Amino acid sequence: MMLATLVAPLLALQATGETPVAIKNDNPETWSVEYPLLIQPQVAAYRRCLAVTNRRIAGKADFEAQHAADVTRCAEARTSSVAEANAEMVGAKTTMPPEQVEQLFTNIGRIHVARGRDLDQQFTSRLAGAEAAVNNYEANRPKGLVIELRDASVVKARTDATAAPAERNKDGQ
Repeated sequence: MMLATLVAPLLALQATGETPVAIKNDNPETWSVEYPLLIQPQVAAYRRCLAVTNRRIAGKADFEAQHAADVTRCAEARTSSVAEANAEMVGAKTTMPPEQVEQLFTNIGRIHVARGRDLDQQFTSRLAGAEAAVNNYEANRPKGLVIELRDASVVKARTDATAAPAERNKDGQ
């Protein structure tokens, strides 16, 4: 059953004449945030400190800078969370070395800044798309004053074509 689930999309693509395409990221960034459930409160406290802030939308792509400022602003919360997490790990059934705990919180900060970078990229992409649309409109719109004149016969003919046929008078008109 599991094999059928995996093969079905490939067969569907093959039937339509398309093949799956692998897209390689030019600048891959991958960080691991796996941690024991025991230190979840410390991780949540640090993430909450990073997330709970006012964002300023100023018409420019500066979300990465704002997210980086959050990492600096939450340095004290990070330090206390790392210390508490390391204290929880002492004598625990599932252990995590202090270096890995430190790396975990570093990765959480990197992910937070990367989210801001992604928002900046989305913002600039939308601005570029809007600018391209305006440029396309300006390049293709009619130049000068364009007035569409319609005389009464065109309007009457259009209504006659869509209206129910009228009865003719005695003269056949």
